[in-house]
Amino acid sequence: MKQYILLLVLFSVIVSMTSCDLSESGPPDSVSGYAPVYLQKVGSDTIRFLPPEPTVKGGKIYIKDDILYQVELYKGIHIIDISDPEHAEKIGFYEIFGCTQVTMQDNYMYVNSSNDFLVIDVSNMMAPKVVDYKKNYFKGIAFPPPPEGGYFECIDPSKGIVIEWKRGTLQSPKCRF
Repeated sequence: MKQYILLLVLFSVIVSMTSCDLSESGPPDSVSGYAPVYLQKVGSDTIRFLPPEPTVKGGKIYIKDDILYQVELYKGIHIIDISDPEHAEKIGFYEIFGCTQVTMQDNYMYVNSSNDFLVIDVSNMMAPKVVDYKKNYFKGIAFPPPPEGGYFECIDPSKGIVIEWKRGTLQSPKCRF
């Protein structure tokens, strides 16, 4: 019986080794994958009040009085009137590229814009004003990789910060996960 089990194990190992492809092949010339979309400049002049937008990648929330602020990951902040909780209504959107965090004190909103730190006066909700801006305040904040595994165009920091990924045909991509 022991010889039978040993023979079966040996046979299984041999069969499994024949299915291994140990050759290293480079990236294909043309393949479907993700390319980064860059924002070249992040600063106080890139903050805008816009009409309401749909929530796609909702993040953290903050409630002040009858207003709920919800982060839209890497895009900005939804402004939602919750004075009637049964009928909450989006009333606007602050476009803040790279935003992942929000908190408030009085009429000041504290947010990140990628690695930068912003303090925004929102006393006039439709005309937010950046009152403090610290570039590269947060070290090491990185954007997430593409939404799914496979080939993608490598990030080039000299082009700016990645604000999203677009699926398309890539030519000889060097990055993969």
